[in-house]
Amino acid sequence: MNDKTLLNAAGIIALVVGIICCLTLVGAIVGIPLIIGGNKFRQLSRMDDDYIKSNKDTILVWSIVFILLCTVSGVLGIIYFIGIENPNGISFSSKPSNSSKYNDLEKLNQLYKDKVLTKEEYETEKERILNNK
Repeated sequence: MNDKTLLNAAGIIALVVGIICCLTLVGAIVGIPLIIGGNKFRQLSRMDDDYIKSNKDTILVWSIVFILLCTVSGVLGIIYFIGIENPNGISFSSKPSNSSKYNDLEKLNQLYKDKVLTKEEYETEKERILNNK
């Protein structure tokens, strides 16, 4: 799972902005939700990865709220949410690039050279990489 620093940073920023907003009575309308959501993000940043995955919808909802009230926290939350959904990074193609195939083949070849794989296992995996990716 990715680093929880983004989630923690989004929470801290939302808390600080929320506290500043609460200095005025009208600002409290915006500040209170920011404090609640910021606290929720900070709590989630201390949880294990499985708990976070099971509460990813909470992260998305609060990120959307933050985009409306505190853009920086919202953007950080969305970036973290995308990392949960796609831990290997953002991909705009359903088909991996040729460099990905090349890297996989290099790793496979090294495993074969190190005698971790048999010739049959090597050939099977090589075909899988070349045909499925």
